[in-house]
Amino acid sequence: MTAIDLSSELDKIIENEKIHVLFQPIFNINSQRLHGFEALSRGPEHSALFSPVPLFQTAAHEGRLSELEEICRRHSIRQFDARELPGKLFINISPKALLEPSHAKGLTLSLVQELGLSPDQIVIELSEQYPADDIDLLKECLNHYRSQGFLTAIDDLGTGYSGLRLWSELAPDYVKIDRHFIHQIDQSPVKQEFVRSIIDLCQSLSCKVIAEGIETPAELALLTQLGIVYCQGYLLGRPQTQPTQTLKAVAPQETKQRQTRYAESAESLSTRTICVTPETKLKALSARFVRSPHLQVVAIVDAKQKPLGVVDRAQLMELFSTPYGRALHENSPVIEVMNDKVLKVPACMPISEVSQCLTAEHGTVAQHFMVMREQQLLGIGHTKDLLQQITEQRIKMARHANPLSGLPGNIPIQEELQRLRQQGRAFYLAYFDLCHFKPYNDIYGFCRGDEVIQSLALRLQQQLGSEHFVGHVGGDDFVVIGTSQAIVDECRRLLLSFNQDREAFYSPDDWLAQCVMAEDRQGQRVAHPLISLCVGLLPPEVTRFCDEQGLSAYSAAAKKQAKAALNGFSLFTPAPNDAAIAMYRPLKFA
Repeated sequence: MTAIDLSSELDKIIENEKIHVLFQPIFNINSQRLHGFEALSRGPEHSALFSPVPLFQTAAHEGRLSELEEICRRHSIRQFDARELPGKLFINISPKALLEPSHAKGLTLSLVQELGLSPDQIVIELSEQYPADDIDLLKECLNHYRSQGFLTAIDDLGTGYSGLRLWSELAPDYVKIDRHFIHQIDQSPVKQEFVRSIIDLCQSLSCKVIAEGIETPAELALLTQLGIVYCQGYLLGRPQTQPTQTLKAVAPQETKQRQTRYAESAESLSTRTICVTPETKLKALSARFVRSPHLQVVAIVDAKQKPLGVVDRAQLMELFSTPYGRALHENSPVIEVMNDKVLKVPACMPISEVSQCLTAEHGTVAQHFMVMREQQLLGIGHTKDLLQQITEQRIKMARHANPLSGLPGNIPIQEELQRLRQQGRAFYLAYFDLCHFKPYNDIYGFCRGDEVIQSLALRLQQQLGSEHFVGHVGGDDFVVIGTSQAIVDECRRLLLSFNQDREAFYSPDDWLAQCVMAEDRQGQRVAHPLISLCVGLLPPEVTRFCDEQGLSAYSAAAKKQAKAALNGFSLFTPAPNDAAIAMYRPLKFA
């Protein structure tokens, strides 16, 4: 269609308000709950302006963007209310429209109030795709919405014109990462680093991150590992008139079965608690708190021992401290004052995820949470204990981490091996080594050598760290410890990918020659092969009953075998007459 035809079509759409609204769900992956919906506007079906890109581009070209967006906003809010959709409603406003003199102010609030909605249910999304020439004026407009109680978000972060300045100036409640950085993120270390940096910034700015455009289970699993809580995309739910409200896609906990260590799980924070029935009188509960000075919280359970909520000491004491508080409430049942919104977490959930869940939904951090196992209450966890354990872990990790890679060093490696032996668990031990690294270090210098080691450390952590323990022995030696047979194929894939990407480490001439010239131990200049990665893998039949000296000897032998192999990979099996390790035969402990 010509520009004149498109303009005429736009006139009809605006005049007759022919806007069709779809809603796409946004889920909290940690709690497996719906968080809200994004409203997406479309033109009339079979129209040249049906799709949003030509529709809004034409409106911008014709100077009617604010007018069109005002119609879309009204329809979105009305239909959100008419369909009785739960959670928050995300509606898009372009900065360009927001700054137009014709932009109507106060209409959104009056409509929300007219429908009986709360302004904090509405999130105003500003897209980075459309430039804002005057950020100060934009900030003033956005603060106008904030003063009315609306929340704010930056959409399409990473695509736009003003980038981090827009983010820092506007201080939004949410940031939505553009789908470009989500697409095949499981295959792109660069995209992973971008998302990780956004998460770190959001944590310091008290801002929630939403990943949009998720289409595959692999993308969802990787985003969950990075710490993303809020997710949106076709995998979780498509835009529809009547959108899905339940998470039917593969949950991260099902995508990857992680073996969380007890000391790192919610179960380690669980403490036994007093349970009372919903009919228990507050007078009796108060007396129990008085008799037990250290008791801080009790759980309310029904006849089938299903947990319903909690009542904590401070809450009850505050209620009784008001004028006539005790006289008015002491004969009331605990169910009337209990907190039924208390967070419930599975016992196997890592404490890092528990921390994210506690801060994800509310501005304030809850003091307690319920630890569950197979739908049964295991105990109560206290947030102060969680914070203490996370702090201790980080201090310990920093103390024993390798300073170059940041990965666990020799002490944590030994502790992990000792833990597996004490539990009697079978495990694989992969020993990674860079072949021909010394000539590279001699020619390119230790700074470039350190970059190679750091690159390998990052690759090991990203590709193997979510399922297995990754440690840095020192220099160019790394170990990966895992209890799943999948580690065999995963090590092969990492080996192949690293050796395919070596070109970035070399000058064009050296890469073309496929060798480097350096002095050997006798001082003669000779050609040395390029760096390559090798891995010697010890299977459970070798590792399970070995002591530390045995594992060290077998690892050295496995690495020697791997260096001799054409593909740099060795699934090690000791020869019966191998004199070098005969003294370290697997030992069975009583």
